[in-house]
Amino acid sequence: MAPVPNMNAAANQLDQYTFTDFTKLTFSPQYASEALGISTQTLKQIEKDFDLKISRVARGSVEARSYSINDIFQIAALRRQNGNTKGLSQPITICTYVQKGGTAKTTTSCNVGILSAMAGFKTLIIDNDPQADVSSMLGYDPDQTTEELVELGLPADRAVEGHLGNLLRLGTTFSEMSLDQVIKKPFGEHGPHLIPAFDSLDDMDLVLRNSQGADFRYGLFIDRARKGQLKHCDLSSYDVIVMDNAPSGTMLSRNSLAAADFLLCPIRMDKFSFRALSRLAFKINEMSADFGRAPEIIAIPTMYMRNRPRLQANLTRLSQLFPGKVTEQQLFHSEDYSKSLEDGVPLALWKQGSENSLGAFRKVFDEMMGRVRSVLEKAK
Repeated sequence: MAPVPNMNAAANQLDQYTFTDFTKLTFSPQYASEALGISTQTLKQIEKDFDLKISRVARGSVEARSYSINDIFQIAALRRQNGNTKGLSQPITICTYVQKGGTAKTTTSCNVGILSAMAGFKTLIIDNDPQADVSSMLGYDPDQTTEELVELGLPADRAVEGHLGNLLRLGTTFSEMSLDQVIKKPFGEHGPHLIPAFDSLDDMDLVLRNSQGADFRYGLFIDRARKGQLKHCDLSSYDVIVMDNAPSGTMLSRNSLAAADFLLCPIRMDKFSFRALSRLAFKINEMSADFGRAPEIIAIPTMYMRNRPRLQANLTRLSQLFPGKVTEQQLFHSEDYSKSLEDGVPLALWKQGSENSLGAFRKVFDEMMGRVRSVLEKAK
């Protein structure tokens, strides 16, 4: 029997990623309502209240509504503005990190960013990994120039021309750019925005090491940008920032830990992943002791399979090792991760997603945001 494809297999296929024109994707009323967490009747009422023009497609003898990605994200934003969805008491920065490869960090970052926008939060995803996998998952090609993409018959705006290094403005390694020169909006204005990456981001380690307060330069940058103090990079409008990181303990990854309010840690049910999380928890404890501030850990069990005694035992052990830090909902082994990647569509927007894949991810996201709200409430 062939092995079961999983989230890690999906990550390994990024070099064959299909570039999809997201503007041409359409969704049924049922999918749109489930994505937004409302009934189809409520969906109709929103369209009427805001005079939204939704396309119609013929289905047999009747016409049915057909939603674009922009329609769904626009409705999410309107619901948030109208007070129909619960907000956060303050903006948050989430760092997806664990010093272990193959745990589905990029998949988690990408889909959490999309679901955040669907929940009505203005969301920014920052790709801190020179491999630029999350940038690729969102439809951008970090390896081709604008001219090369045009020769291949692909849209020129799929090229990546700037990254975090151009915005931090430390030293002279990277040319200075402004946010509007770097930012990407793969699903339009209301969807998650992206600060992409490409291989030259590798040089950020040397840049950070040569800067004053090396471990906190990124955190200082995020703090000032969130307060609107940086004219070239104003991030004050974002409710949620999600940072994807390389699995190695680079200087940029360490900076990301210091910049984050919450650490999102996808964990496989094996001893090596447990060890990686234990080391991370030790670092966080040291940070708290030294600086009086540390991010909250939210660990997500990934690639889980039901009715496997060893995995169940490991899940119990993980919850005991990190009480209150592990989500009750797991992310399961599923072919959907590989299939959605082959189609060039992130799972959170893949219409064929099953209850085991998309359904589980939505539940994890809801649980995660519940924990975020609880932490913010206690901090008041």
